[in-house]
Parts: sequence; C-alpha cells; structure tokens
Amino acid sequence: MEHYNLSPELNPEEDVVLYQGHDHFVVYLGTRGADRNRESVDVISYLIVDNGEALLIDPGGYHLFSYLIQKISKYVSLDAIKYIYFCHQDPDVCGSLPMWKDVCPKAKIAIGELWIRFLPHFGVEDIEKSAYPLSSEGGHMNVGKTPIEVIPAHYLHSPNHFSLYDPVSKFLFTGDIGIALGNFKYLVVKDWLSHIDHIYLPHRILMASNKALRAWLNRVRKLEIEAILPQHGAIITGENVKHFFKFLENLKCGVDLIKE
Repeated sequence: MEHYNLSPELNPEEDVVLYQGHDHFVVYLGTRGADRNRESVDVISYLIVDNGEALLIDPGGYHLFSYLIQKISKYVSLDAIKYIYFCHQDPDVCGSLPMWKDVCPKAKIAIGELWIRFLPHFGVEDIEKSAYPLSSEGGHMNVGKTPIEVIPAHYLHSPNHFSLYDPVSKFLFTGDIGIALGNFKYLVVKDWLSHIDHIYLPHRILMASNKALRAWLNRVRKLEIEAILPQHGAIITGENVKHFFKFLENLKCGVDLIKE
C-alpha cells in the first residue's frame, strides 16, 4: 500500500513523510521552520529513501546543518546517504556542503558538471572520488532500486540547473522553479489564485526567458506528476500543477523584459 500526505493543513515548521510506499518514502525535512528567526530566504530540503539508500536534496546553508542532522536521523542513518544533491550553485542551496562532506564522506556530491570546478573552493579536494557530475543533457541517479531522473532546467534560473523526478512517488523536485516569496504559512498550496501573488514577481525577475521555461515544460509535461516540490515556497499538487504550468507557459520574464 502507498500513502500520500499532501494536505494543505501540513505545518511547514515540522518534518513529515509526504509519500510512503513499501520500500520507498519521501520526507519534507521541516526546514521552513528552522529559519524563522533569520532574515534569509526560506529553504525547503527533502529526503528520498529507497531500500535503505538515501538521496538528500538541497540541504541549504550552514545554519541548517545541525537542524537537518537531527531531522534526517529520525528516518535513516547518515551512512545511508548515497547522494547529496544540489540543484545549482547558490549558497542557499549548497552553503553547508563542506560540513556534509565531513559527516558523510562516502556520499557523492551530485551537482551540474559546470559547477564541478568550483568544488575545491568548498574544501573538496578529490573531485573524482567525491563528485557525481550531472550531465547537461540529464540522466539518472540510482537510489536503492529506483532510478531518479535528472531533468535539464537550464537558465531557470541558473545556467546549469536541474529538476529531479521520482518515478515511484511521482514527485517532481524543481529547485528554484516554483519559488514563492512572502509571508504565507502553508506548506501545500490550496488557493492557487492567492498563491500567484507569491510566485509572480520572483519568476518574472529570476527566470531567464519564456523560451527557457517552455523548453523545460516540454520535458516535464510528459511525466505523470503527483506534486511539484520546489526549493523555496510551497508544494503544488493536483489541478494546481496544470495551473502552474499554464502560468509559466505564458510568462514573460528575464531577457524578455529588456527594451532595446
């Protein structure tokens, strides 16, 4: 039996299992609650576990490190983490990388191949041993018995940015695509029209172009998607996934706004 827990009543300040299958589960790690006393961008971190192996998604900056250690340890040992994935190079995504490398020395750092050359600046010396470069064309990361699909999402907003698709839970992890800013208290979107107020401006400013958005949409619309899980903001489910895709399809953003 599989079970989804995607209620709009979920508390963003608490970790929760979003999907539970037989040997596979996905956890929201409660990171929006870890940062409530700081003037910084909220970060959403996730954990995929399959047959005893784990993938940590976007662990964020240094101040989240101790918090995440505590949360992850409720579900798996740190030794179970096979990959630590960073959707792109920004400090809110990978500022804690050096600390994770210390406590998970066997885990591979999964990041776009463009950013591999920057790893020595995080104290990663043996790149060949430590890194798992993600091809710009996409690919897969095998976690337990599940191939997690790596989907190019370039220039949205980073030039070497990716989304991940978990074919078991049918969750699409989108990094900065889906970013929402502002003072809202929900983890899962209920009122789409209200949520647009929180996503319009950051997407208009941060996303490179409508052409880049449509290239990504052409890839992900082929997937069976139960929910979109961004790195900032709130989880998008059900019919709201279609509303979100339509919003992106028609959005003028980035270089589209430059007047010659």
